[in-house]
Amino acid sequence: MGFEMPTGNYRGVTLREELVERVKRLIERVKTYHSVAEFVSEAVRLRVEAIEKQEKLRGEGGDEHEK
Repeated sequence: MGFEMPTGNYRGVTLREELVERVKRLIERVKTYHSVAEFVSEAVRLRVEAIEKQEKLRGEGGDEHEK
């Protein structure tokens, strides 16, 4: 396969094949995303934003918990 990793600040992750296939079928149906990577990037971003919002509402600071 002639797959080349994009240049820049990227990181690869491993996903279960069943989940990848579900995402591919969804992409084909909704025709909103161009790739699994685009879908996953948006899904992760939205989830991170939701968790950060929850933390803010509870009065927690996300960065101060990192060591």
